[in-house]
Amino acid sequence: MPSKIEETGRPLSEAINIATRPVHTQLNKLVIYRLPLAIPPNAQDPSNYASGLLHLTPIYNSFESLWREILDSPQPSATGVVPAEHSCEVCKPSAAVHHSPHVLDAPHAPTVCSRIHSLLHHVHTPELERTEALEADIVALTGWSPELLEEQLSVAAESPVLAAFLQRLRQSVRARPHVLLAYAWVLYMALFSGGRFIRASLARVEPSFWNANCLSLNPDLPLRFFTFDTAQGGDEIKASFKERFAQSSGSLLTEGEKDDVVEEARKVFECMIEMVSELDGVCGTGPSKQSHDAKADEGEGIMGRMSKLLGIRQRDSVVITKERRAWAKMLSESRIAEDSGSGGSSENEASEFKTPSPTRGMKNQSGGEHVHFAGSTRSE
Repeated sequence: MPSKIEETGRPLSEAINIATRPVHTQLNKLVIYRLPLAIPPNAQDPSNYASGLLHLTPIYNSFESLWREILDSPQPSATGVVPAEHSCEVCKPSAAVHHSPHVLDAPHAPTVCSRIHSLLHHVHTPELERTEALEADIVALTGWSPELLEEQLSVAAESPVLAAFLQRLRQSVRARPHVLLAYAWVLYMALFSGGRFIRASLARVEPSFWNANCLSLNPDLPLRFFTFDTAQGGDEIKASFKERFAQSSGSLLTEGEKDDVVEEARKVFECMIEMVSELDGVCGTGPSKQSHDAKADEGEGIMGRMSKLLGIRQRDSVVITKERRAWAKMLSESRIAEDSGSGGSSENEASEFKTPSPTRGMKNQSGGEHVHFAGSTRSE
């Protein structure tokens, strides 16, 4: 039976964009609702933004580290055979055993055939890697030492939804290394449209806000995650990546493997949507104060520890509604300005931002503690 991509003849990138459009749109709306809650006038310090970076960093670090691990391993000898499925020497001989989570929970380096090794080597783009940029932004916001940064990232990675996401990522890549293409396409391409929109919004914030709780003032804005220091702002890196992605996926993947990548991309979006809900709980931007308080009062477990990290405050709902309308107006003006300056058509590879109705915005009702920055802590 022919695969879905084989039936349509679409390039893999286009197939990903079409298959993920509903969840992509859903995630975009969630981000739009919450971004204003991380910056003035809704936020008095960058603790909510720092919390978001703490959740994103383990995701980028995991898939980028696994990719490098594969490329640094000895390259298999070429056999000239294009297998229907990936073969892992550790998990042989049974496909059922190979895909068993109990087997894959045991750490081992993914073993790939020469074809997949060649694919991942050709598509790999070190200039796109974001782990170091994310860590630098967190340090700029918090003033944490490398040891404290590592500790707090480990705590964040233990939060239930993120931990499940990371486990799925590792298991999927060890079972089918070619699905790394899904993570690369979704998580890198988002930086060039939606990411630029977010960066432009954050860059408008008064610089002193970013240093609100850090003793060691940093003159640079903590926006390295969205920034590419090239003559074209990263556009040439994106173009090169897209070209190699199209070439390699078109010639080195079987139709079944392309379907794997499309399905994994859909799962990435679904996991990101779940992670937004988890951040609502730990940042106090979710709808249920009682639910958050009950978890925080446990005093043990993941959420109890996370509540000590994160900045949460209570605000009047009328004030929030007024500020959200002002934010929606700013988004609209920004989008018009960008459209008139670019003169190009938008792609579905990243966010199709549309300002949602302010009456459907999130409530900010929970109470708790703030991120502990170097030198001082602020709470309300």
